[in-house]
Amino acid sequence: MPKITNLNSIEVLDSRGTPTIRTFMTLDDKYTGIATVPSGASTGKYEAAEIRDGDENNFHGKSINKCLDIIDKIVKPSVLNLDFQSLEEFDELLLSLDNTKNKSNLGGNTILSLSMSYCKALAKSQNLELYEFFDPSTQNYNSPVPLMNILNGGKHASLSSDFQEYMIMPIGFETYAEAINCCVKIYWTLKSFLSSKGNSTSVGDEGGFVSPYDDNEEPLKLIVKCIEKSGYIPGDEVMIGLDVAASELFEKNKYKVRILKSKNEFISKDELLEFYINLTKNYPILSIEDPFDQDDWEYWNKINKELGNRVQIVGDDLLVTSLSKIKKSIDEQSCNTVLIKPNQIGTITETLSAIDLAHSNNMNTIISHRSGDTEDSFIADLAVGTKSTQIKSGAPSRSERTSKYNRISEIQMLDKNIKYIGEKSIIL
Repeated sequence: MPKITNLNSIEVLDSRGTPTIRTFMTLDDKYTGIATVPSGASTGKYEAAEIRDGDENNFHGKSINKCLDIIDKIVKPSVLNLDFQSLEEFDELLLSLDNTKNKSNLGGNTILSLSMSYCKALAKSQNLELYEFFDPSTQNYNSPVPLMNILNGGKHASLSSDFQEYMIMPIGFETYAEAINCCVKIYWTLKSFLSSKGNSTSVGDEGGFVSPYDDNEEPLKLIVKCIEKSGYIPGDEVMIGLDVAASELFEKNKYKVRILKSKNEFISKDELLEFYINLTKNYPILSIEDPFDQDDWEYWNKINKELGNRVQIVGDDLLVTSLSKIKKSIDEQSCNTVLIKPNQIGTITETLSAIDLAHSNNMNTIISHRSGDTEDSFIADLAVGTKSTQIKSGAPSRSERTSKYNRISEIQMLDKNIKYIGEKSIIL
């Protein structure tokens, strides 16, 4: 295997204008891997720890000079001119240098920039496209279904819905191009409708429109209307996905969720569960992410028992791409789908292990962006290369979101045998 001959990192900006790390790693065969890491706003408390400087005079404390120092003074002397036999061996060294459960010594953001850049360099060195690197033996890649955000709320958009994301899932199409066309048409139809009503068409962190609503059901009615107005069939060609981000709404053992005709600002767990059940009866909802708090395993088990045979119950904050938490969810049957975010766990090796564990237990995997993302399209290759059936990368708006969707189009150009997975993407 080629040796690492050069390693440099710089501070760049993510889609929110927040500093993040871009790492350049060069091997002795002259191939360089360049990786830029994202950052979340609605973050689970069990995610890998980010390191930031905390100096309020420098990007309001968000600068990452500490990370750059760690790379320069600790990691660089430990990896230069060493002969690693694999990505796994490189990642193991990073984990040994950190030696904490939550990556707090080196920082999950630091570790991911190194792991991603080495992964990219190795793919180039082996004359592989990045998606091929994850499983070079396969001949059966698929292009994943996009879970495309069209309405933002929660922490990603103030003065909007309590739920964080309303997404569309174009499952009833033969090709990826048709699916993207469908999503864009619905997105533009929604924009036109909001504008005609005098509502704002500004967008949240992930490109979805931000508009005020009286309750969390109103956006669903609007989305169904826009699907139909765009010429598609709700519940057949296009389904709806929700990201509730319920941990952000959980206070004093209740949830701050506005329900139609309810005068209560806070509702009980049982009331919220009943709300979800009714929503899935009345709207073509195929996916619900983070329906309950990240520690509320009892109600995760309940909702998966109630709805898991017909709806994706997606663990994000609950699972944080962690092998131990995914194992627990399998044992307790808490959900049927795992959201995969590399920066939740830190290394690409750990990310791949999480995907393998989910797939070996017949769980869906959704490869996901973060609300503070970058133009790095790594997760598009990860989705295709690991045969994950879905990708979540935001709206068809803002280049840090569209770069992932565009990369999948590019991959399809490179490999004409790749088929759109469509309605086969959901295993229930």
